[in-house]
Parts: sequence; C-alpha cells; structure tokens
Amino acid sequence: MNQPVTRTGRSALSRSQPMLSPAFISADDAAVYAHDLIGNRQDKEYGGFILSKDARFYATLPVGSDGNLFRPSDVLFRASNGDMEPPAGYVIEGLYHSHTAFQRTVLPGDSESELQDNFFSLMDLRTAIAFRHNYPRFYLSSADKSLICYVASGSAQEQALEPLLMLVHPETPNHLEQSYPPSIFLPSHLLSMVYVAGELTVVHAGSFWRRRGRISAGWREWQAQILREADVPPIYGPVFPSSDAAALFAHGQVSKRPQAQQAGFILKHSQTSSFICTWPLSTVYRTFDRPEVFPRNSGGIPQLPDGYQVFAVYHSADALRSAVPVAQASVLHDFMTPDNLWVDYLLMQATPGCRVYFSAPQGALLSCRRFSEDAERELIASVAHPDDFTSPLDRQLARGQLDATAYVRLVAAAFVLQVVKTDAVWTQAGQVTDSWVPYAPVVE
Repeated sequence: MNQPVTRTGRSALSRSQPMLSPAFISADDAAVYAHDLIGNRQDKEYGGFILSKDARFYATLPVGSDGNLFRPSDVLFRASNGDMEPPAGYVIEGLYHSHTAFQRTVLPGDSESELQDNFFSLMDLRTAIAFRHNYPRFYLSSADKSLICYVASGSAQEQALEPLLMLVHPETPNHLEQSYPPSIFLPSHLLSMVYVAGELTVVHAGSFWRRRGRISAGWREWQAQILREADVPPIYGPVFPSSDAAALFAHGQVSKRPQAQQAGFILKHSQTSSFICTWPLSTVYRTFDRPEVFPRNSGGIPQLPDGYQVFAVYHSADALRSAVPVAQASVLHDFMTPDNLWVDYLLMQATPGCRVYFSAPQGALLSCRRFSEDAERELIASVAHPDDFTSPLDRQLARGQLDATAYVRLVAAAFVLQVVKTDAVWTQAGQVTDSWVPYAPVVE
C-alpha cells in the first residue's frame, strides 16, 4: 500500500463522492463488508476508506489502482499537507487495503512465510503510524481470507519502531531484510514488536489467523485454543429496515459455505425500526445458543450492542441429514428437521416474540414464529426427545409413516410458517397453508 503517490486518473466528482456500502454500527463491521467484496482478488491491491456519519459507519467500495499498489488518492482527495479529505459531512475512521499474491512457493509448515503473506508490510506500518491522526484504524485484507487491524497509539514503543519501518519492502522469501546484510529479522520478530507498540487485532478469521481478538504475546498458542463460548463481540451485518431484509443478507452469506451448518441472530433496536444480523457462525445447531455468539459479562449475561435485543435466530440445514425414503428426500432435505424444529422452539420459548429463519439448501428462506401454545402442543411433544437419540416424529419420517407434505402441513398448522424467498420446492412466497404442495406451479 502506497500512501505518498498522487494520482489524477479518476474524476474529481468520483473521489469527492465515492460509492459507499450500506450503513453499519461499527467501523470493523463496515471493514468486514469491504473485505468480503475484495474476496479472492489478488491480481492487484484493492482498498478504500471507512467513514462515519451520524453514528453510522460506511466503507467506500473497493478500488483497484493501476499497477500493483493501492493509491488512497484514487478514492479521496489529498490535501496539501498530505492528509486525505473525507466527503462533506463524513469523518475518516480508517483505511483498508489488500496485498497482491506473492509469486513464490511456500512450503508446508513454513510459518514465517505464511506470516509474511498475511501481515502488514513495513510500508503499511509506516503509513499507519505516520497518518494515525488522519485515519486511526488501518486494515489489511489478507491472503488467508482474514482481516487484521492495527490502531496506532503514538506510544514510546511505536516511536522506537519508526527507524526500522523506513526499510524497503522485502523481496527475499522468509525474512524481512534490512539494508545492512548481517542485520536480519523474521516476520515474527516484527510482529512481536508491533503488538506492544499499538493495538493489533484479528477482526475476521481466516486460515492463518484462525481466531478473532487481540494479538499479543503467545499468539501462536492463543490461536490454537478451542473456544466454547465467544470472547469478543460478533461481527454484524448492515443496518436494515426489517428483519426479513436482515435475514436475506445473512442467507446470502450462509449460501457461500453450503457445506457447513451455520447460525446466527438478528437483533432489533428498541427505539427504532433498525435490524442487524450477526455474521454466520459455523456451528452444530443442536447445541447453538447465545453464549456461542455474544461474550458474557461478569454476571454471565450475553452482551449485545446498546439499544438492541434479540429478535430472531437463523440457521441452515444440518450437515448430516437423517436417512429418509428416497421419494421424500428432495422435500425433507429442503426443510427443517424435527431436531431443528425442537431447537427452534426452545430458542423462541426463551425469548418471547422471537422468530426463526431457515436457509434451505436449494435456496429458499423460510420464517417461523409461534402464535398459540394449544396449536403447537402436539407437534412439540412429537419432536421432543430428552432421553432418546431421535424423536417420535423423526422415526415416523424415516419409516415412511409420515410423508414430507404432511409434515410441512403439520408445522404450518402449529406455527406461522412463511416463505420469504422461493426455490424449486418452495415456489410460492407468503404464508404456508394446509393446502401446501411442493413444486407448485408459479401463478403469474
């Protein structure tokens, strides 16, 4: 990433009014959105800024500059003092960028080369420190699909780093080179100096940076730890005007990893019609609950953003499905299992008014909510199985004693079941009734 280079290739209007992402409740959430847009592109560096306005955060959409290096002046104007100027009414909260792919072979287990490929360059860190007054947060969209962030502190340790950061970007694999040949230090040495100088965090996990949170001493061992509960706040999606819209965004993210079961929550602001979703978490839905997503305070209460409360839970299908008759499989595998329904019920019961969204494997998005204890009583009794491995309803479906259409109709009679987004099985949007059939022709 190259801060000092100026450029006039883009129009003045596009730089003063860059295209923005939807609104988010934090700078990190907006940065993750931009990171997701960059995706696997490593042909050149992509980047942009994180802006804020009226307590909302926005990412300028990723821009790839001509040549290899991202130029911030391709996105915003640069003032005569070298600082970047935000659009009118906005404040610059951070800068994000990616790196190009290194054209070299990394041997398995070569952790120094992996770290070098997924860490800030000397030029990155020099820019982050020199321009901390202009954009306090500095993000790197890494090759391993992680997003890391450095927040410069102005500390004495950081000032002591500056002479080292004046060195050129290394081209020799496996180490960072200084100008005098005998004086060589590894990427891990640089990291150990950086994490004490400012705040270094993994915002979004990847294959190398496998755990979210602050990087500090013992970071290798820290990454290897298995978490039973969340220890940092989750990543949130954009602010939406309805729960269905937030669920559709989560559904789109879930569909990117169809091989893994995923789940999350949708929150509503208590004073406004603002909805946000937590980023999908790979999980086993049978054991899914709030502590897996939200860190707890000293009293054991999951911590949500100020003013927000749980409005819905969403999840995808089980990774391993029960054996069912072949003739029924196409419908049953595109619907909530009895096990899913039991967990759905427990989560809805724990939070009055809570609803559930289900991401069907073929692409539909369904919603379900309670409306009457009397209507749901018999169905819930048939899916509960505290002492057995499978529920009575599961066994009925496996033996062909109950077909898929009848099962869907039972759920529709017990709950308010709706199709938010259609697919080949769920062809009609809106509420599912007792006359529902799969693959119904779409009426224009």
